[in-house]
Amino acid sequence: MVRKNAVEKKVCLACPPSRNKRPLREFYKSNSPMHSDGFVPWCKNCIVKNSLDENGNIDVKKFKNVLRQIDKPFYMDYLRAAENECKKRLGESGKEIKNYGEKIIKRYMKNVQSLRQVNDKTYSDSEESGFSLNPKLAITEEQFIKELTNKAKDKKKRKWSKSDTQNKKYVISVLGYDPFEDVYLSEEDRRYGFNILAGYCDTEGIREDGHKIQGVIEISILYIQCRKITESINKELSHNILNGTEISKLVSSKTSLLSAIATIAKDNNIASNYNKNSKQGKDSLTSKMKEMEENGFRDIQVNLFDIKTSEAFKQIDEISNSNISKQLSLDSGDYNEIIKDQRELIKKYEEKTDFLEEENRKLKNRLIEIIGTTE
Repeated sequence: MVRKNAVEKKVCLACPPSRNKRPLREFYKSNSPMHSDGFVPWCKNCIVKNSLDENGNIDVKKFKNVLRQIDKPFYMDYLRAAENECKKRLGESGKEIKNYGEKIIKRYMKNVQSLRQVNDKTYSDSEESGFSLNPKLAITEEQFIKELTNKAKDKKKRKWSKSDTQNKKYVISVLGYDPFEDVYLSEEDRRYGFNILAGYCDTEGIREDGHKIQGVIEISILYIQCRKITESINKELSHNILNGTEISKLVSSKTSLLSAIATIAKDNNIASNYNKNSKQGKDSLTSKMKEMEENGFRDIQVNLFDIKTSEAFKQIDEISNSNISKQLSLDSGDYNEIIKDQRELIKKYEEKTDFLEEENRKLKNRLIEIIGTTE
């Protein structure tokens, strides 16, 4: 507790000597037995300044060292909770959060000072509990640092590239308006939505069918929601202790969204699997040849010729048979077999020739009868 005769100013042990006297309002309160005046020895600005890296992000090792110096507890689950609070309070609009690391530290310090379950804890107390009060929400320093690194990369990704801007302009030119203007989407979600929707704007008949336009817009929004659920699933899977119930709910929600997307695509003949007039495969060579054949294009017909009557193939056949004869050493038995096969073939073709000659004779007689009748 603060003594009644406490001075209104206090010396900050981390500030330069020339300006180390600070008002009490610039210090966090403390219940540590090491702080007889009821305040931590470092001012709020020094706590923040000595806990960040050169880019303004939290340096977990530095932050732990600061908390050790001021004898405040360090809990990874509370640090992550503070980070989530800042993201929720300041990031819902999709705008980049300025001084992100500073806001997280201030939120953390406010929580550990005001929450009854931790406001009387010291650094040694947090060390004994493994730097976590809730095992289900536990996260390692490496995981937390990795998440912060990914968020820093995400800030760079939020910038609209040239292709993103082109897709946005193309969508608006096709639809005539911005479909994501008043649907409470962040800039990152709008960027993703325009990239998705630009592909659907090439759907056959999209410009003439208002119902189909609303269908592809709805599909794009559903894909944005699927993306958010996928991110949440990946975050849950990155934890040391998995929350099976939460993961099952997320997977179920994503399945429902994908089912809704498939239904809209089917009802509006958008996807090639459902589109009866789909052009999928129509540009292949086989399809084009088939189309020309169906349209009676004579030059597409295969140019056939009789191999048996071709002089070129006759020469090839003679050369081949000659080479075979030279390479084979046939005995009398082999010759007998060959002669036998030849006799059978000769007999077969003689019978066939006789049959065709007789059939030809009958046809000629029939033709004479028909001509005589017509005359």
